Amino acid sequence: MKKFLLFPLLLLLSGCWDTNQAERMYYIHGLGIDYKDEQYEIYAQIVAFTNIAKSEQPNPDATQAEVGVATGRTFDEAFFNLYQTMDERVFLGHLKYVIFSENIAKENKVEPIINSFIRYRELRYTTWAYMTNSPLDEVLLITPIINKSITLSKLSDPLSSYSQSSRIRPIQFRELMIQLNEPSYEAKIPLVDISENWSKEDGPDPVYTFKGISILHRDSGFKGNLLGDDLNGVQWLIDQTKRSDVTIKMEESEERYTTSTVDEVHTEIIPVVTEKKVQFDINVKLVVQTNEILNQQKMDVLKKEIARQVKKEIEQTYEASLEFDADIYRLSEVLYRKNVKAWKEYEKDGKIPLDESTIRNLDVELVKVKGERITSD
Repeated sequence: MKKFLLFPLLLLLSGCWDTNQAERMYYIHGLGIDYKDEQYEIYAQIVAFTNIAKSEQPNPDATQAEVGVATGRTFDEAFFNLYQTMDERVFLGHLKYVIFSENIAKENKVEPIINSFIRYRELRYTTWAYMTNSPLDEVLLITPIINKSITLSKLSDPLSSYSQSSRIRPIQFRELMIQLNEPSYEAKIPLVDISENWSKEDGPDPVYTFKGISILHRDSGFKGNLLGDDLNGVQWLIDQTKRSDVTIKMEESEERYTTSTVDEVHTEIIPVVTEKKVQFDINVKLVVQTNEILNQQKMDVLKKEIARQVKKEIEQTYEASLEFDADIYRLSEVLYRKNVKAWKEYEKDGKIPLDESTIRNLDVELVKVKGERITSD
């Protein structure tokens, strides 16, 4: 009799009948988004975790990822069209990065897409964001060198390589949204390209490379790219720079160059408000390591030339950004944080006027030079 009394209670117990089996799902690892002919194009990179789980070096004969594409008149419609070509349910909780095409940026659709993304409860604000003008299907099919797991690629795990070379800083959705919604409403996104400077037995082995920085504005969209030497100054004005390098010529009369490692960067930007305009004094302090064995006289030359080169790079980047009216060093935000009254007086659409004279003073100082044989404080 007691057994019959307990049976109805068992029906009230919760179970796992509505859960999805892990092996019966597709996992999107990376996304590429383009906009052509008034249509959204979505490129989805599906990874096979069974081929890479518990191993940093997967089976070389196994397929690590496949890329599917779908189009739609809206971003969500393109996603639903993608669902129709899949055999299993799609899970977005493992999405590591999104690559936007330049077309998306020029159409000023980056922020609306991000706003759509964050409404998916599976997605995280820690997703990495990139720009590219390379074919998205080719970019998403690249795997790391020596058959490393695709989950350890430069796009999936950018902080690993950034800690060794901090020339271009990666950005996540969270920070991207902050930069687009605070003065001067601009964001810096790494520009991804395909490089073939690596090879293996059967030919070139394409890899990712960050070739520049794309500048986006919340209202006007894509502003321009900083490429080559024009982007070097950015790394010297952010305290997050972990490690970088600077190459100088020791003697003007000699064709002898030396490269030193910058281990620490400390930056202070001070707004100077007058009756007519706003200017800024910038102080940069560096901790440098050199492998050169130098006497004190040569050490003084080294310090002077490094400071001169870093100052030159900061100025070159600033001047290059003015060509497309970008506030590359976020000077408007600095004024907003330190003197909001002056910011309200001078700003227009969140940005203060910038020109060649906006940086009043720029001082670069090497506070310490470290070496194996000599240390100068």
